[in-house]
Amino acid sequence: MNTDLSIERLAALAPVRDDELVEAAETPAARALLATILLTPPSDRVAPGGGRRRVLPRRRRWVAAAAVAGAVGVAALVVLVSGGRNGASNAAAATLRRVAAVARAQPSFRPGPGQYLYTKSVNAYLDTWVPGGAQTAFNVLVPHVRQIWLGPEGGRLYETSGTPRFLTAGDRERWLADGRPRLTEAPSGNRLPPAHPLDLPSEPNALYDRLEHDATGHGSGTYSEMFTLVGDSLRETSTTPAQRAALYEVAARIPGVELVGRVRDSAGRSGVAVAMTDDGIRSQLVFDPKTSALLAEEQVALPGNPLGYPAGTRVGYSTYLMQRVVDSDHAVH
Repeated sequence: MNTDLSIERLAALAPVRDDELVEAAETPAARALLATILLTPPSDRVAPGGGRRRVLPRRRRWVAAAAVAGAVGVAALVVLVSGGRNGASNAAAATLRRVAAVARAQPSFRPGPGQYLYTKSVNAYLDTWVPGGAQTAFNVLVPHVRQIWLGPEGGRLYETSGTPRFLTAGDRERWLADGRPRLTEAPSGNRLPPAHPLDLPSEPNALYDRLEHDATGHGSGTYSEMFTLVGDSLRETSTTPAQRAALYEVAARIPGVELVGRVRDSAGRSGVAVAMTDDGIRSQLVFDPKTSALLAEEQVALPGNPLGYPAGTRVGYSTYLMQRVVDSDHAVH
């Protein structure tokens, strides 16, 4: 069988399914406030004198909750392939299993003594500022170029800020009204402790059981969390070909995973995307079907999303530009 041709045909399918439409948010103020209470990691900071909350990319989940008087509804109209109760949609599962077969033939990403796993990525997740209440809130995407070296004897992380981008004219206007606060940060570098190989089974059944156990009890739901854990395990990790193949096999079994089809990531590269949807935001993994490499993790707004952005807006992403084993914690080639 021609694997590349099969994946191309599956990627072209992507028929349309309408998810149940739920009541939309009632007021602009409610929607603005709702956008500020997305789930954020404990390390997030609030700037002195201004209500800043930065949604960082370590956990690729989006959670919307009602926080104003009365419940705030969210409309979620999804344009994806239909999925079943017993696993990912047929098209998504077939695609992921073929990519798993490709992954088994790829080299290991485990550095040896004196070596480092180097990953370069560009990450942009919403910075939300609330300088004077919900009516003044604005969101901005601030890209960060992230370079990380992970090795058995230690490593290094270096990050720089890129050019901020407002998703709407209204966001920019509210930033101007707030006095144009600085949105970027100075370059930063940190030494890292020794990294260990990914401690996950390489047998798909055992790996599924492990991820299901780790995901149980999370507010976003077990299957959504399992999808998140697959993404966590594919990025910036020292893996064997068998582990990467097993991760794709697990993704093929997760109920609700759907095939988006051919997409282009923020760097303009073509890849195949699979996704899950939560509260009007589609979280998708984009990979190269010829190499199984993870190209990007993205959050895309769907109609009626709680952030109020037009459908199709990319509201967050991590784009992986390079990953390879190198011989120093400064090497990039």
